[in-house]
Amino acid sequence: MYDPETEAGSSRQDSQASEGRRWERHKIDVRLKVSSATEGGATSPVFGRGNSLSHGGLGAYIPSSIPVGATIDLELTFPHSSKEVKLKAVVRSCEGFRYGLEFVEVPAEVQRTIVQSCGDADPSR
Repeated sequence: MYDPETEAGSSRQDSQASEGRRWERHKIDVRLKVSSATEGGATSPVFGRGNSLSHGGLGAYIPSSIPVGATIDLELTFPHSSKEVKLKAVVRSCEGFRYGLEFVEVPAEVQRTIVQSCGDADPSR
């Protein structure tokens, strides 16, 4: 499994670590397809927008009610890539329809794409 702590040029910064963040956030604008299990167990896809990216997760606007702690499936195309990727993420925070998502079970190839996308994007402030 990919270890972002050993990645050369990691975006982890001490100031963010002291604020509870492991990685620097970067501005992006990507369309997301989000699938999560409903109470009945069926999956319900909805579309949203990703607006901040880090090596470990994504900030997104998703017009749906998803509980904190839920595992969701994401489909998206990262900036400067033509390949759609599928990822799993856990909802770590929610404020209205604004979600903080942490990537889980990320294949090494996808993690490299995330790291490249972070390097190509402007930092969020």
